[in-house]
Amino acid sequence: MSRRKADAERTRETILDAAETTFLAQGVARTTLAHIAQAAGVTRGAIYWHFEDKAAVFDALLERVRIPLDEIVDDAVQQLGTTPVECLRNIAQRSLAGICHDLPLQRAATIVLHRCEKLEDDHPRISMITRLSEHAEAKVEQLFEQVQQQGQLRADLTPVSARRQFHGFLIGTCFDWLQDTHQYSLDADRASIVETLMRGLLLEKSH
Repeated sequence: MSRRKADAERTRETILDAAETTFLAQGVARTTLAHIAQAAGVTRGAIYWHFEDKAAVFDALLERVRIPLDEIVDDAVQQLGTTPVECLRNIAQRSLAGICHDLPLQRAATIVLHRCEKLEDDHPRISMITRLSEHAEAKVEQLFEQVQQQGQLRADLTPVSARRQFHGFLIGTCFDWLQDTHQYSLDADRASIVETLMRGLLLEKSH
């Protein structure tokens, strides 16, 4: 990589770091390119060299985040000797652990869930945080189908409704915790949180 190209890449990353800090501090809607430029110590022209507009900065910021939910689901399913219920527990535990320990993901999720005044449901990067991918959705639903076949799923639930409630509970937990990550330790409480989730979905004898 040439020195000029390396300098340009460093400037781009500096702009994205500044955008992340500014979005977190004052929200996406209230942040202007001038705010980002000031925080980054660059001119607005430098931002326009790399990004078409604020929306492009926002997109690039989310693109830096790795969201390994498909891997988490696949790893849980492929573990030999685990039951469908154990797989679901594992998926829930690892998903919450990711929010606790992956700081770039945590910051991106905070921006999406608490600093975006209006979410675009069809935005591909936002959807990666707020929704399950089609792959993960299908796998989780299949696990609940197996749970149902084994007579462990609550009678008033279907695999589809169980999958929706499973995901909704986890997103709600993240939403609440990210409002103030100092209110309690999600990492310390995640085992009991997941137990509460599973008790709500399974027949009493299946916990």
